[in-house]
Amino acid sequence: MSEGRYNIQKQYKVDKGMPLDALFQRIDNLKCRRIFEAEIECVEWSYHLVDKEGIKDMKELVREPGVSIFEVNLKRKISPDLLTEVFAGLLQRPMVMVYLCDGELSMGTYIPSGSGNTGKMCSTDFYPYDVDRMIEVLDYDLDCGKTTEQIHKRIFATLRQQKRVIMIEKAFERLNKDSAKETFAYEFSYENLERIRKDADFVQSQLKVV
Repeated sequence: MSEGRYNIQKQYKVDKGMPLDALFQRIDNLKCRRIFEAEIECVEWSYHLVDKEGIKDMKELVREPGVSIFEVNLKRKISPDLLTEVFAGLLQRPMVMVYLCDGELSMGTYIPSGSGNTGKMCSTDFYPYDVDRMIEVLDYDLDCGKTTEQIHKRIFATLRQQKRVIMIEKAFERLNKDSAKETFAYEFSYENLERIRKDADFVQSQLKVV
């Protein structure tokens, strides 16, 4: 089987579309199910990271424990936290989720606890992306020779850091937009227009005197 495009020895291509109807029927919350049915275009199991080497066929690959990487194409944006929580419940496996919508990317990941608890989840907000760097958290230099569990923990830590950076960047963007709105509102308020008229009348009166 062909290895993944990121040159990690244990990563294999899957490229398997998920049956959405059957998948979404397992969502207990009806309102959540309706949102997913309306806004999710497709879900594809793209790659699978496994510790076993020399996988011979797809049947053997999908049965092998590892970290699954899924790509989700959205018609409209849904909260990445909600997406990750629901898919973690549906798929019940170690996974990395890539959410794509309107030229932007969000990523989520889930590490099962193995003790009946909910496990660890993390997801980033949406941000502009380059398709060639779509799964940039898979790093050959850092991940070569590591187990899939170690790779998954590093991905989780990377996404947590990435989440904070994106949150800070978006907070600054909102702050700048709010500041610009306040400045615009001040400059073009009726009160300021009245002051401008009075100043213009004064200038005209002075010109008449001269």
